Amino acid sequence: MFDLVVKNGNILTLDGNLSTASWVAVKDGIIEAIGDRNDFSGEAKAEIDLQGKTLLPGFIESHAHGSLTGIALSAVNLIGAQSVKDILDLVGAACKNDPSDRLIVGNFLIPYNIKEGRLPNRHELDEISGNHPVILVFITYHGCVVNSKALAVAALPKMTEKEAQGIIEQDTTAFHTIHNVYGLFSEDEVAQIMANCFMYAISNGVTTLHSLDGMLIKDDLDIDVTMKMQKLGQIPLNVVTFPQTFDLNKVNNWGLPRVGGCLTLDGSPNEYTACLFEPYPEFPHTRGLLQYSDYKLYDLASEATKQGKQCAVHAIGERAIDQIIYVYNQVDKEQGIKHLRHRIEHFSLPTDRHIEMAAEMQIPVTLQPAISHMFDVPGNSQFERWVGKEKASRMENSAMLIKAGLVVCGGSDSPVTPLQPLLGIDSAVNNSNPLRRVSLTDALKMYTINSAWAAHEEKAKGTIEVGKNADFVVLDQDPYDVQDKISTISIEKTIVKGKVVFDKS
Repeated sequence: MFDLVVKNGNILTLDGNLSTASWVAVKDGIIEAIGDRNDFSGEAKAEIDLQGKTLLPGFIESHAHGSLTGIALSAVNLIGAQSVKDILDLVGAACKNDPSDRLIVGNFLIPYNIKEGRLPNRHELDEISGNHPVILVFITYHGCVVNSKALAVAALPKMTEKEAQGIIEQDTTAFHTIHNVYGLFSEDEVAQIMANCFMYAISNGVTTLHSLDGMLIKDDLDIDVTMKMQKLGQIPLNVVTFPQTFDLNKVNNWGLPRVGGCLTLDGSPNEYTACLFEPYPEFPHTRGLLQYSDYKLYDLASEATKQGKQCAVHAIGERAIDQIIYVYNQVDKEQGIKHLRHRIEHFSLPTDRHIEMAAEMQIPVTLQPAISHMFDVPGNSQFERWVGKEKASRMENSAMLIKAGLVVCGGSDSPVTPLQPLLGIDSAVNNSNPLRRVSLTDALKMYTINSAWAAHEEKAKGTIEVGKNADFVVLDQDPYDVQDKISTISIEKTIVKGKVVFDKS
């Protein structure tokens, strides 16, 4: 007897033949049988009648920051703020409405949207924050603004004049500040933060979350909490933790087979800190600064490879990509190719040579289609503003990379963009820039089998086939019927190893 049968549906398996089916049967969390006609005649302890709705492999989010996403879900949303007054009004209301002295976080601050051309300083924040420490984080997380209480907690060893006013715009200083200020969260608060992220993920059809954690919460408490929650069976989906640290001893203590995530070799083009070969058009005095030496990256990749661990690092600009891809290449040549699938997160602005090398070395790359859809709108392209017209069309170009044979994985960089795979799929298929548009099949693969492969899980996840995990998402519409409006599709159910973990009804 089966534990579950899901029947009377439009089942898109996404297997090698793009087969369709009408029913799928599950036992012990594994797909046991599949039928392509409405002829299921077995017995099952439970059944789900799809009534013609569409079943897909569960979505795999390849690049999200779990703890930061959980924090953002209850933070003050500053994405619409267009003036210093807007910021102070929004944050002031949150502080006034909270009688405690807890940390107040503002998220999604976009500095170039502020009409005064400046951000509020710590003294202005002090006037509206009462007893609360306050931190306002840039949408990219590569900068922040703090009040005096939070600045004291940040304990910066030295400060520029601007930083002394609570305005932090350099990557390393921003990460140091966020790390210490978020250290104000207790273990119980972090557990709730992670739980909120996981519930949000499953409500959006995510069955496996590649969660890039550590580094930005003091003492990597978010990873410790996630490990405890997993042991206690308190996590409703599959979590693949990428520990953002260079400390392999710590990674070994966690028992994880991978290291890294957003170990930021460079910054973000929004803040003109992504590393380019040529200076920024608007700021010709800089081309960004590399955060780590070749030696440090080589030592990490070399030792991780010896231990059989997968590496992942953040590289946006072509100079950062150049640094890490040649480090990976050298390690491969010295130790022999071990097919560990070392990753490059973002891989936003590669050269043709980088693309060739990544394809040859089988490097998974994680892109966030919603970012390019948002920032490269024709007639108002922030990409062109940041890196110039010639390079803008190459940034975050899934179509170009897929055509070149790379395994491109879909992510959100949540909370930078929402942890919503359907938004990512829509952004990839209907991108603002036609040069980036991919087929719906390729977009679905980015959020299923490709992302499974990027974590060495393609034998268990990513398609609906006998022997794989029963991880599914139920949609109210077939995406192939509404390709021009994928964002209108509703997530009806999320099923992880045969158990319904989210039900819209």
